[in-house]
Amino acid sequence: MDTPEHYWTWNYLPESGCDVAELHRVCFLNIVGKIDSKRLTRKTSFGAYLVFKLNDQQQNLERAIASVRFVKEKAKGTDGEGYTVFITKSKEHGEHGIFPHLRADEWMEIKLGEFFNNLGEDGEVEMTLMETSNDKWKSGLIVKGIDIRPN
Repeated sequence: MDTPEHYWTWNYLPESGCDVAELHRVCFLNIVGKIDSKRLTRKTSFGAYLVFKLNDQQQNLERAIASVRFVKEKAKGTDGEGYTVFITKSKEHGEHGIFPHLRADEWMEIKLGEFFNNLGEDGEVEMTLMETSNDKWKSGLIVKGIDIRPN
């Protein structure tokens, strides 16, 4: 049986005041969030950020591909497109990509991308973090959610 319950557990973290999803083990990581553009402020540019922590058992979470786009503009065969984000790695000289940073609330965040909400009539915005090129078991990621905020 291949269900999310085998790979993720929802837990309440009192210090965070919310439920979080904790990754047990997956070979192919694919986190997707969606929001209808009607729910967002018009004529505004937004950034989408994955908010997360890593536990002591984290493994094989070095890098992934991130993307943010309107669902109706998504062409078939473009699911793996995006740019590189580093989850567990610190920036080294000459490396390109987006690196996480520590927030004031002790959670980490990575920018998944940006979008412009014109009149709120563009439908759903899809935010994705995926790592499907490496079939090694990945574990130890704790996801609080995806923050969407004006740039």
